[in-house]
Amino acid sequence: MSHTNKSQFSRRHILVSLGLAVVAISVVVVMRKGLNLDTTQIPSALLNRPANDFTVDWIQGQEYLNNTDSPTFHLHDFKGEPVILNFWASWCFSCRQEAYDFERFWQNFKDKGVKVVGIAIQDTPEAAMKFAKSYQKSYILGLDNDGKTAIDYGVTGVPETFLIDENGVIIYKVAGPVNEKKLEEFAAILMNRKSS
Repeated sequence: MSHTNKSQFSRRHILVSLGLAVVAISVVVVMRKGLNLDTTQIPSALLNRPANDFTVDWIQGQEYLNNTDSPTFHLHDFKGEPVILNFWASWCFSCRQEAYDFERFWQNFKDKGVKVVGIAIQDTPEAAMKFAKSYQKSYILGLDNDGKTAIDYGVTGVPETFLIDENGVIIYKVAGPVNEKKLEEFAAILMNRKSS
């Protein structure tokens, strides 16, 4: 190989190596950024829009709405009150993780102006009631019999939790289980909005 050919080969080798290094660095940067994303913070087309009204069958909690006669309840029943709306299911492992946290939160905040509403999806009334009893849930629970409510809210899995302010506007959505501390933060956000 002549000296000219060796030098061209060497330059080409260096350029190819630099190109591969740039590609490798770019892949690492993109992957690192992806790994740092908070997957519980799922953007929703519903944020900052009025929440869809719903009609779900009662499981329990009629006493918190004085709604003992109707077999169903609706979002508009909570007009003027902030709501933490949680979609769950009896077969959901992550829902078990957050069940006691929701109940402890409810016991501390039920008289402070924030309603907790749980809607079971893809479930049977019997399984949902058994789950509620097992985890000593006492707050408002309903069953989305036909799946319409979950579809209207764009629920892709359980649990998912929505914050709905006193004007009926969805201000936040989180996918995955939440703990009592997070629920207290949600309540503070909702109550601050109500008082401002």
